[in-house]
Amino acid sequence: MVRTKNHNERCKDCKERVKQLLEAIFGNVEVNYDLKLPARLEGYSDTDIYADIEPIYLQLQKYRGFDVFVKAKKLPRVDFFIPGEDLIVEFDESQHFTKPREITLSYYPKEKEYGYSIQKWYALCQTLNKRDNDPPYRDEQRAWYDTLRDFAPLLWGRGKTIRLYSRELVWCSLDPENKTDITKFKELLLNNTETTA
Repeated sequence: MVRTKNHNERCKDCKERVKQLLEAIFGNVEVNYDLKLPARLEGYSDTDIYADIEPIYLQLQKYRGFDVFVKAKKLPRVDFFIPGEDLIVEFDESQHFTKPREITLSYYPKEKEYGYSIQKWYALCQTLNKRDNDPPYRDEQRAWYDTLRDFAPLLWGRGKTIRLYSRELVWCSLDPENKTDITKFKELLLNNTETTA
């Protein structure tokens, strides 16, 4: 049943339906998965991605002058993880589309491949321009964590991070037992990759 009246992006059924659709395609799906990665920049100092993420972190500090916006030692959990494919799947609600997130995306290396449309997410940041100032540095913090989740597959040298926009579809209207809906969802997942070039 398609539910559009009074439907909003906080619909719990939508996220559950995304999980069911992922399971229909990939089998095992881990929910609220811990990547066991550091949250702080210095935790990546000896990695191949440090040169890419350091300028992003510095720009976030510069934007509103919050020198310290990362309080956690460990990166918060991801929405979904498909172990067999090393796929991270994030379900982004509107609060992810902020000026700090726009800044981070503009510094993503153009020659790298990502699991979703960087240009589309950048445009959504400009259009939606959301703000969450509780705590005051929340937007910078969220943008940084999203950056680390995007770069995790580049750190590993395998997999990718796919992002779904919560308002793109009424996700709970898709049926995980309907082949047409599964195909539609799979196309959204797998045809979402682009470089920033």
